[in-house]
Amino acid sequence: MTLAIVQAEGYDDLGAAEQFRAAEKLAEQAGDHRGVALVVINAAHYLMERGQYLEAATRLHDLWHSPHVDALDLPESVELRQAFHINYVVSATEVLMPEASTDHDVLKPRLAESAGELRRLNAHRGNLTNALRTLDVLDALMRHALCEGDLTASRQLADEFVHLSSGVGSGTMSGRALFSRSRLMARMGQWAEAIDDAQAATAHFARDHQDLWVIRCREALADAYAHTRRYHEAFEMQRAVTRQVESLYRQNQQQRALLGQITQQAREADVRAAAFAEAALQDALTGIPNRAYAMQLLTDLHTQAPHAASIAVALLDLDHFKQVNDTWGHATGDLVLSRVAQTLRAEVRAGDSVARFGGEEFVVILTGVTLAEAQESCERLRRSLTGLDWNGFAPGLHTSGSFGVALLDRQRDLKATLLAADTALYQAKAAGRNQVRAVSEPVQR
Repeated sequence: MTLAIVQAEGYDDLGAAEQFRAAEKLAEQAGDHRGVALVVINAAHYLMERGQYLEAATRLHDLWHSPHVDALDLPESVELRQAFHINYVVSATEVLMPEASTDHDVLKPRLAESAGELRRLNAHRGNLTNALRTLDVLDALMRHALCEGDLTASRQLADEFVHLSSGVGSGTMSGRALFSRSRLMARMGQWAEAIDDAQAATAHFARDHQDLWVIRCREALADAYAHTRRYHEAFEMQRAVTRQVESLYRQNQQQRALLGQITQQAREADVRAAAFAEAALQDALTGIPNRAYAMQLLTDLHTQAPHAASIAVALLDLDHFKQVNDTWGHATGDLVLSRVAQTLRAEVRAGDSVARFGGEEFVVILTGVTLAEAQESCERLRRSLTGLDWNGFAPGLHTSGSFGVALLDRQRDLKATLLAADTALYQAKAAGRNQVRAVSEPVQR
């Protein structure tokens, strides 16, 4: 079993599993009930460390219904019995969490019994074998309270777990406590606190060189950033995970299980990073690209300008949009923005782009057009907006837009081009709105 633990610590999960099986078989052949229990409890612990909670709970549950469980009542098995109940509560509650969507009711009666044992140990902490075991009990009870839907108790236990862990002198234990509370806060939708705890946990694990824990924390941070629409930070955090996974891969290429684990994490990290990158460039309300995407595209096109076909930039501002919000409410205003966005995207050609620039302002990027052709395209878009029928949900509502158009070329930088389009937009508004205007000459800044 010692060899199994060494291999598990080195992330050689396949080798560790083989050694645990061999140790259990030898203990059974020798009629060593305590030895079998010791192997199963340690094997379950390492399954839990890798998030394989169902496998861990199943092994412990089978042990509970075997003759070997009687060995846990021996005087020399006090610490082993405590470890058994801690591991059973942690693994079973993770399997039975509401979001897990699994049906393993067979675990519930024994889970209640184990949780009761831990509550008694927590009430009489002098019976616990050491301070670290006290923290393990708090962590297990916190998860059980969350599984039972008792958020108040779960939060109290999590706070105590964090407080006590700060006094044991273990950065890894402090990191575990903070990470557990961060997961709790995330499940409760308290994202700011979840982010603070995950950041602090990451720092603890990084100082102790607990690389896989750092990766787990950073993935949790990426999810928290995404839930709070901080997509750029989510993307950057997921990129950091990818880089760290690749670094671990290079450092541990001779370890079989770690190779498989890291390869899977690398694939998942790439997919998550791509999703966050896409979300960071998309307007959450309308579903079309946002200002960041438009500026990135315009920068690329401006660089290619000497070798590319003529490109026009049109700024569009919805006329009297404030009156829409004031008269029909912001919910209607949001519907107007979404429908206008979808109309513009449907009307432009496949090679052209539409993005929400901010508020009620949009940008249309037209490729392969002269200034006159760009004006004509914008006239068509203008007519589409005025032709939208809103009587179904906002009788009396009418939409129109003012357009300002300028060419993107090397005669002026991107900022000057946008200023030219904005000047043309101002002229369209000054002329009575619902018009298209263009500026062909560079605008003085």
